[in-house]
Amino acid sequence: MTALLGLTMVITANATPMINIFELGVKKGAEVQYHAVAEHNISTSIRNEKGTLAMYSVKSKTDPNIAYMVEIYADQKAYETHRTSPQYQAFLTASPKILTDHKKRIALVPQFLGDKKVVQTPEIRMNYVVVEVKPEYNEQFKKIVIEEMAQSLKVEEGVMAMYAATMQENPSRWIFFEIYANSAAYQSHRETPHFKDYLKQTGEMLKEKSYVGIHPEFLGNQGNLHFNQP
Repeated sequence: MTALLGLTMVITANATPMINIFELGVKKGAEVQYHAVAEHNISTSIRNEKGTLAMYSVKSKTDPNIAYMVEIYADQKAYETHRTSPQYQAFLTASPKILTDHKKRIALVPQFLGDKKVVQTPEIRMNYVVVEVKPEYNEQFKKIVIEEMAQSLKVEEGVMAMYAATMQENPSRWIFFEIYANSAAYQSHRETPHFKDYLKQTGEMLKEKSYVGIHPEFLGNQGNLHFNQP
């Protein structure tokens, strides 16, 4: 995990970036309070913690009481620094009043992490995709995905962030989390030669593919992140 190209200054050559996704149940009637606590946690962390590279609070489109928190840290030390911060402790203190017992951490291994500085607007489009790859194709699939995501960030102005990670317990199961400036940018992305080439090359490699419908609540990142797993 030392192939670091153009990373934000806080990541050193020996760093191991972390990506976490938490699926959280929000109590009915506590949605506004949850949003306020999450916004404070994210905005304060991005402002004060250089090792906290991205934090995104998003909600399910189908269930308003299911929230997701996507977090990226420069390394384990940065994650531990965040966990001891006043804003995270405030989130923990408020949790019993705003969260249900539905709490799930999705343990991930980062494969590609790339972004620009995300400026939240009402038009932002986000994708959360789960892909199961046939094990014999996993390394080939990884190479194709990394090349496609890197190219998209480089040449497409409307592509704001692309993250790819695999499940710790199942390296053939991939999570893609993507941010576009708007739906038009996403549709434009789908028409690019590199995306069409990705679809053509990987079509026979997939066992299954599913989408989690999400919409943004509060988004924060440092920007200019680029990491790929060798």
